[in-house]
Amino acid sequence: MKKIFLPIMLILVLVGLHAIESKITSVTVYSDRAQITRSATTYLTKGEHRILFDELPQSIEQNSIQANGKGSAILRDVTFKTEQFAQITDEKKKTLNDELLKLQDNKITFNDKKSQAQDEKRVVKNILTKLTSTTEKTENVELDPEKWIKMVEFYRTKQETLDKEIRDTDKLVRDVNSEIDKIKREIREMGQQAYKYKNMVEVLVDVQKEGNLTLDLSYIVYGPSWTPIYDLRVDSEEKTMNLTYKSNIFQTTGEDWNKVDLKLSTAKPNMSAQPPELYPHYISIYHPQLTIEEVIASPAGASRSNKMSYDIEGLSLAEFSIKPEAEIGYSESTVESGATSVVFDIDGSNTIKSDNEPHLVTITIQEFPAGFRYSTIPKHSQFAYLKAKVKNDSDYPFLPGDTNVFLDNNFVANSHLKAIAPTEEFWTFLGVDESIKVEYKFVKKFDETGGLFVEKNKKIFEYLITITNNKRTQEEIVVWDQLPISQNEKIKVKLIEPKYKEDTEILKINEHKYIEWFFEPKSGEEILIPFKYSVEYPLGTQVDGL
Repeated sequence: MKKIFLPIMLILVLVGLHAIESKITSVTVYSDRAQITRSATTYLTKGEHRILFDELPQSIEQNSIQANGKGSAILRDVTFKTEQFAQITDEKKKTLNDELLKLQDNKITFNDKKSQAQDEKRVVKNILTKLTSTTEKTENVELDPEKWIKMVEFYRTKQETLDKEIRDTDKLVRDVNSEIDKIKREIREMGQQAYKYKNMVEVLVDVQKEGNLTLDLSYIVYGPSWTPIYDLRVDSEEKTMNLTYKSNIFQTTGEDWNKVDLKLSTAKPNMSAQPPELYPHYISIYHPQLTIEEVIASPAGASRSNKMSYDIEGLSLAEFSIKPEAEIGYSESTVESGATSVVFDIDGSNTIKSDNEPHLVTITIQEFPAGFRYSTIPKHSQFAYLKAKVKNDSDYPFLPGDTNVFLDNNFVANSHLKAIAPTEEFWTFLGVDESIKVEYKFVKKFDETGGLFVEKNKKIFEYLITITNNKRTQEEIVVWDQLPISQNEKIKVKLIEPKYKEDTEILKINEHKYIEWFFEPKSGEEILIPFKYSVEYPLGTQVDGL
């Protein structure tokens, strides 16, 4: 299809402007922004037309705007512009003032009602006072107990009714005061922000054949974001973990996303698409800074520095833009799963209000087989902590996010899930299980003072760890403790028990001197773990940390 180009100013004169009503049809949310697509359909005659998309959000990125669509037409130009307009009309002012007057009238009514209740309460109290007080003029006070009881009950009931009426009226007054403050704030803001700018996009199209034309306008807005959140439900009998992958979406763009096709992208458009570059790392002999006298004495014109400059390439917002001149009907996918990012296409239509409140949507629900193991550090906590090991055999990468952990339909704890790629394994702690009993006992400490020919002290520390499996099944458990680490060559730490030569499946020691035992106790089995070590140091030396 051949394209015709005319000078822009001539086109603006000859071509009429068509403001069309559009609606948001699809949204792709990134970690700090969103790509919005608006769609509109209009009937156009043959020839050139200017189509106006009005009232676009304030946070729009101008360089990201792109347009395409369907129909027998050619896209000539896409122009972004802003226009100042009166935000507050006389009609809006009148409406707010009418609401304010109505609220103030309601407040007067409520206060009158409260005053009446208080007056009635005083009258009832005065009647009781007159009946119960004696004066010189009082003659033959009625003392019939039955009548007194009825009078007291009447007084109590009436007082309770009036007190409740006063409390309820006070609440109504508080509520109406809050509404009055809100209306007054809006009226003040009218005076402070009488004008604002609105964003618009004009699309120039050359219609080749009369008929319906559908236009799609896409742009980036800053501010929207999404964060992952997970429900992990573990079934200890079935040995499975049900993982519900959800997202909290936030947005304050000023546009409600009503029943849109929603997508969530793991891409990070705020980061450069390529890693930083390496540059030559030069070293040389250090020369002290010359004094003024030495500078004057130095040969004229001597060069003492070399200047280098480099160009660093970064992310440009042009990555989100397209060429303004393209044929209507040209389509390209806005959803792409590649080597560096994944897009989650949320099922159905979704509504996300512009209220900065979390809007929860479900990304996927997966079930994985789970392996269980206990872990304990008796030195700090004499409990066994159950954890589940799961392999992510789905196609979904799990981003870092908060988790709600449930074990056998009972809430266990809030935790945090690290980034998990497909095929990667991860552990999740499920809380304390008191069916595995853990005891940590300090047995004794020996002090050996240096003798006639020995010029050092020696302390021996002895502990006993006991693990008892009170469950009906054989279980796995990892037990942790640690040796002190000497930071002085004169202080020697030696492990006495358990005997250790090298790492095995049952016993390991890492570079931090953390000791790891692995056991598989059968039901009812008790495991005794002796732990003993010595610390030697010169006489007269005080050791810190023992």
